[in-house]
Amino acid sequence: MASALPHPDRLPSLTGYRFLLACAVLFGHVLTLGRLFADEAIYEAADRSHMLSAAAVSTFFMLSGFVLTWTLRPDDTAGRFWRRRFVKIFPNHAVTWTLMLVLLMATGTATLLPVPDPAIDEALKNLFLVHTWAPDMADFSSVNPVTWSISCEAFFYLLFPFLIRPLNALPARRIWPGIGLIAALILATPAMVTLVTDEAAAGSWTPLSMERWWLIYFFPPVRLLEFLLGMLLALAVRTGRWPALRLRWPLLVLIGLFVAQPRLPDEYVWGAATCLPLAAVIAALAGRDIDRRPTWLALRGLVVLGEASFALYMIHFPILYAIRLLLGERTFGTLAATAIALGVATVCVLASLLLWRTVELPMMRRYSRPRSRPAHQATATGGAAMDHTTPGHGVTGHVTTDHVTTDDDTMERGRADRGRAGRAPQQDPLP
Repeated sequence: MASALPHPDRLPSLTGYRFLLACAVLFGHVLTLGRLFADEAIYEAADRSHMLSAAAVSTFFMLSGFVLTWTLRPDDTAGRFWRRRFVKIFPNHAVTWTLMLVLLMATGTATLLPVPDPAIDEALKNLFLVHTWAPDMADFSSVNPVTWSISCEAFFYLLFPFLIRPLNALPARRIWPGIGLIAALILATPAMVTLVTDEAAAGSWTPLSMERWWLIYFFPPVRLLEFLLGMLLALAVRTGRWPALRLRWPLLVLIGLFVAQPRLPDEYVWGAATCLPLAAVIAALAGRDIDRRPTWLALRGLVVLGEASFALYMIHFPILYAIRLLLGERTFGTLAATAIALGVATVCVLASLLLWRTVELPMMRRYSRPRSRPAHQATATGGAAMDHTTPGHGVTGHVTTDHVTTDDDTMERGRADRGRAGRAPQQDPLP
């Protein structure tokens, strides 16, 4: 591979971007699942929020591949990588899983939210993040329904040490053909799925059959394509192969796609239609930070919220469920419902900051890396480093965190590097 261009330790615009993405998911769930509005026309107009939420999740998958590839260091090992990833995602997951399970056990499902009472096996599959591997809504929507995407991420993390080796070995001239191949597969997958699955039954609540929806949106090997695209984007940016594209152009394409949504095939609304322009947005934002021309997304407040965005993603559904329980079956006029929705969103953001500060960060600081050992022991017992032709540096967003900061991928080395290079830890990927 061609030598890497110098790049900064921090990509703060991507950190702030993560907060906007988490808000897109939060907005979609509060609006459509919260069922706060008495006016049914609101929900008809809100149908497009499905495409917005799906686009946000697709971006999270690509950001994971991008950030993990960008920040990987040549002396890292698969064991250390998996340890950081586990410590990053599982504590928040365990807390929110427990909270949601207690709510379900205490109250049943006497709310407007479509959350089934989980059987023991379904709850355990959710806890161990293996619940998206069967086309059964009782599995992939069990307990805390948003964790289906974390199940996909767990699959990506398992494969990452094996994927990074061949990708890092790619000659720079083959990065773009690789991007083209993955992009073609992403665009072709919904069409191919229609050939092997049935149409939705008459009167179904979703325009797609359950099997088709699962294969297109929930099935981890299918979503792995977006993760791979993010990895290749990072290589393209790092080697200078990505063109100097203005941010406005992919944003204009995205606007056009959302305007055209009613005419798009339903199979493409769940991520495939928006994936490529969203990939260009990631690369463009990274390029702005690399050129020391960060966007407004790099503002300190947004960066902090971005660092807590994984916690926001995980905690918002239990809070929405609890509030829906308190309200019972009541719905409200448009102004009152809007005010309540904004209040719910505010509570979710505040709770996410609390979860981030009291659970995520302490666990990362304490357990993200093994206790220090003498150098000769570390050399003797350390695992084989993941092959990394070109060193990746820490990418952070600020202070300590997730999605795009102190995270997982660097929380561990942040401490080790602080004394040597004085660099802050990196940024983390996650939905």
